[in-house]
Parts: sequence; structure tokens; C-alpha cells
Amino acid sequence: MQESRHNDGARVGLLKRVSVAVDANVYKVSHPQLPRNTYILCMPPARKILYDPVVCGERLRRLAIECNKTFLKTAWQLVPGLKRVRANNICEIVVLRGGLAYALDVAFEDLFGAFLPRCVIGARRYRISGEKFGAEIKYINFDPLPDNGILLMGDTIATGASLSRTLAEVRDELRRRDYRVKRLLVFSIAAAFKGCTRLLEWEDRFREWWPNFRVHFFAAEALFGLVDGTHLRFRKEGEAIVPDEVKECVSKVYGDYESGFLPNNICAIFDWGDRSFRIERHLKDVLRFASSSLRVARDRKAKGVLKRIQRNAKLELKKLGWPLKKARR
Repeated sequence: MQESRHNDGARVGLLKRVSVAVDANVYKVSHPQLPRNTYILCMPPARKILYDPVVCGERLRRLAIECNKTFLKTAWQLVPGLKRVRANNICEIVVLRGGLAYALDVAFEDLFGAFLPRCVIGARRYRISGEKFGAEIKYINFDPLPDNGILLMGDTIATGASLSRTLAEVRDELRRRDYRVKRLLVFSIAAAFKGCTRLLEWEDRFREWWPNFRVHFFAAEALFGLVDGTHLRFRKEGEAIVPDEVKECVSKVYGDYESGFLPNNICAIFDWGDRSFRIERHLKDVLRFASSSLRVARDRKAKGVLKRIQRNAKLELKKLGWPLKKARR
């Protein structure tokens, strides 16, 4: 078992490896501010996303689908009742626009050979002041919401503002229809610890009406520290919950986990929506980060990584202007 601590020595998170027949190392996270069914999945496709900010667009989509397959296989073995659920009793809650990029429905169909019904909600996060964020709802379509079913969500989680507002709408709609609900399964390729604490709050609120309801939360690689409401850090004292094997990977890719410049400065995901849908803007953002960081970074490892990121981002920007390949017959 692995344990992380605050400066005052209080326990932050206890990680226990669990045996699951998937291509990932699975850790159960015990923390008083998280749902009791919280897991971290350490897997190769997530590392390709989180340790290389130049990966975007179609490459990102393919890797996200692979991550979702591992999540679904893990949930199949760990979530009670999932193996008995019928196709018309499961539904995805898609939070626009980030949830679209997960392509959870594609992974679901590939694995189970079944169509995944999708409810859609458009949520936009906004800053209220300082570190305080809210979210407004622009669009809702809950047509396929099942009674007494299992709900799936895939999205990145930062402040948890959009997540919280989405779950409020889902709960209200269930109550309006006088429906029951069994479980909510949430998967995040990049999740901040602080935003994920909202899941426990909403598990309690759902259980006021449906006492047997549970949240099952799965995060890729780590629960990251949050800076300025948008930046997910590999290293942040008192927040980041990171398995030892992930610390070793971070040290290998970005420099020493405990003292290196990049583990405490590079964002693990940048802007997920831009990375998926506004590729040029994302790559320019990565270039700005690399340029500004090169001016202040002192360790050799960080400088080498930042120069490589610059070089690869510039190449990807050039590719955006290339003509399309000839269509296949």
C-alpha cells in the first residue's frame, strides 16, 4: 500500500493495488473526501496522452477510445450488477464538448457490440472570482434516460463546476420522471483531486432519494493537483495522489518528480476541448508554454523536454496545412 501525506502528516490518500484482468495496474483510493469506489488506472494509452502535449486531434481520439475500453473492462469486473445490466438500462451522460471527445460510445460498441444511448448536456464553466468557478447550462436532451439504470460519464475534471451542475440536472430530471437510478460510473483521463471531491457530495445527495445508489469513479494515472482552476499538476503538496509507478514515469519523462521543474509546472492535459477540436489553438498554446518555460527552467532535463515539445508542436502545426490524402477505395 502507498500513502500520501499533507505537510502536517495527516493522511491524504491510501492506494491499494487490486487484481483486475486488464492491461492496466489498478489502485483503489481510500480518502474521506472521495467516493469509496474510487480507482486509479495506470495504463499505456493514458500515458501517451498525459506525457506528450503534442498528441491531439485524431491521435488523441484513438488513444481516448483505448483508455475507455480499459475503463469499461475494469468496471465490468469491479462494479456490482454491471454484468447483468440490459442494453436499454444503461446510458451515457455526454457533457459537451469535452465528453464528445472521449468517444465512450465507440469503445462501448467495440467491446459489447451494443449501441450506447446518449443523453446530452451543454455546460460552460466560468470564473466567478479567484479560484471560485460556476457553470451554466446551454442545452439539455435527456430523452434516453433509463429508469432504474446505470449511467456512464467520461470527461476531464478540473474544478468540478461543470460536473456538479450536470449531476444536479440529472438528479432533477430523475425526480421529475419519478425514476430510480442504480449507479453512476465516471471515467476521467485527467482529473484534479479538488474537482473530484464533488463526486462524494453528489453521491450523498443522490442517496437522499435512492439509498442504494453509488458512484464508481475511475481516473487515469493520478489525481492531480489543481492550480488556477485550469492547470492540472503532477506534483502539488497536499492534493496530488500519485502512485509510485507514475512518479517513476514522470521522473523519466519530465525530470525528478520531487524536485524537477516540469512536474510542478507543466499541465498534464492543457485544454482538453482545444486539444480535441481546436488543434491549432492548442498547439500554439503548447508553444507559448514551452517558450515561456525555457526562459525560467534551470534543470537540463526540463530544457531538453521543452525544446523537443517546441520542435514537435511546430511540425504538427505544419501538418495542419498539408492537403488531404487521396480517398481510399
